This record gives sequence, C-alpha cells and structure tokens, in this order.
Amino acid sequence: MSRVLTLVLAVGFAVVGIAGAASAHHNTITGSVICKTGGGWAVTWSVVNSETLTETITASNRTNAVPVGSQLTNRQTRNFTETITTKPTSAVALTLSGKWTNGQTATNTGSIDVAKFSDACNVTTVEKPAVPVVDDCGPGNAHYGTVPSGPWTSVVNPDGSLTVTATPGYQFTGGTTSFTLPVLVDSNVPCPSTPPTTTPPTEQPPVITPPVVQTPPEVLPAQVRVVQAAAKKIDKCGTRSDLFKVVKRAGVIYKANGKIVQKGVWIKAKSRTVTIKAIAADQGFRLKGQQTWKMTFTTKACAQAPQVAPATGG
Repeated sequence: MSRVLTLVLAVGFAVVGIAGAASAHHNTITGSVICKTGGGWAVTWSVVNSETLTETITASNRTNAVPVGSQLTNRQTRNFTETITTKPTSAVALTLSGKWTNGQTATNTGSIDVAKFSDACNVTTVEKPAVPVVDDCGPGNAHYGTVPSGPWTSVVNPDGSLTVTATPGYQFTGGTTSFTLPVLVDSNVPCPSTPPTTTPPTEQPPVITPPVVQTPPEVLPAQVRVVQAAAKKIDKCGTRSDLFKVVKRAGVIYKANGKIVQKGVWIKAKSRTVTIKAIAADQGFRLKGQQTWKMTFTTKACAQAPQVAPATGG
C-alpha cells in the first residue's frame, strides 16, 4: 500500500513540474506580413513579455528587426518591423533570448509560413544602366550623357554627380534601390587650331559686272531675315586672270566646288568650271533669288603683238 502511495505522489509532483515550466518566464512571438509599397514584403513581429518584470533581449537572429538590447516592460506587447526584398523559400523565424530583472532567462521562437509571402509583392532585380560620359575638347565641359531608358529615374545633382533611382517594384543588382555616379574630372584636351585662311591675290582687277542691286530684307515671322546671295567672275583671255568673288553678306555661306570660300575677295579659279552654291548660315536666315552659279572660264590664249621684220637695207 505504501509503494502505491509513493508512486501516486511522484506522479503528482511530475505534473506540478510541467505546469510550473509552462508558466515560466517567456516571450510569445507572432508574425504577420503584407506587401510593401514599391515592392517586397513588410513583416511585423509582435513580442509579448509574459512577466510583470522588465526584460532585455540578449540575443536575436534578426537584429535588423529586433536589435540586441531592446527592452519590454511589464507584460508589454511590442511590435518590431523589417522589410524582406527576396521571397523566402521556407518559413521565416524570429528567435529571441531574453533576461528579466530577476535573473531568469528564456529563448523563444515564432515564425511566418512561407505561403504567407505572396508572389504579388515580388521585387524585380535589374542591372544598373551604363551611363555614357561626354568630354568634348576644351576645358571644364565633361558631363554625363543621356541615361538609357528603363525602370528608373535620374537627376543631375548641383555638383555634377548623377543619381539614378529604381522605380517602385524594382531594385538594382546587390539589393540597392539607387546609386550615384561621381563628379567627372575633365580631360582638358585642347581643341585643334583653326587652319589659316587662303590669302587672296594682291592684284585687284577691275570689276566689269554692274553692282548688285541690294533689296532690303523682308522680315518674316519669328524674326527670320531674308537675304540675297550673289557671285561674279572675271574671265579674260588665258587662265591667269580667271577670278571669281562672292558678295559679303551676313547669313550666307558660299561653297565653291564643295569647299567653303571667303566672302568679299577675288579668288583665283583653279579649274575651268567652278560651281558656287549659297546656303543659309542658320535657321534665322532664308535665301532669296539665285542660289547656284555655274561659272565656266575660257582657255583661249591672249593675242600676241605682231613681230616686225628688220630692214634689210635693200
């Protein structure tokens, strides 16, 4: 009979021990997840302190959500948040170790099932765009060119650096959502020197063509000026004095046989035929009248003075 009583008492103490463990210091950890604006998953962890004593977290497997040193006061329920950008392949767990002011410690875990992470929240990873660098000749003009199009926006900062930011739902390789390209250092490569202009002939032959009648330019809408181009030539015997000249006038560029020529000076013709074309210097000018001249120079030799036979004395 005494042996049976002893067994019953032992079992009773075992039950009391289990009940005591269930009511010991602990944290109740639950988690929830929703889609984060712009892509990814916003996770909220709810941690409940079981005791009326203050607890300090001494270890955390997710310090970006619950940092070590966090405290929970008298039976406090405290929420912690974090963002997950890559969809997990298994349940996400939060394990915390805590120590209460009476010296008691405990480690508890809560988790979120992987099925709670919806594919609709997924973030797409893209490569960073390659931005061209433009550095023309001359000092102080280096700058970034046009940023390729894609799921991002860009802005040039006041110091000349360039910041590119991914649009919501996207991130760059490495998990970042923006990057900044540094201020460029100009190469200061000098521009090539301007070639010397052709020296006009020193001999100024007489003008044999009548002066060109100047007509006042008409004013068009948007301040477009109408100008009239003109060209003339001198064609005497032989080729030595074959010359042509284009009238010096603002807003007109002349090309002789495809090459730009100087205005207002006589230029020696280097071929029997010279084709002159006039073009407007820019959109602020419009040409009126003739714009092409095809000049042909003769090659007829100049007449020679007759030779007089010497007297024979007969």
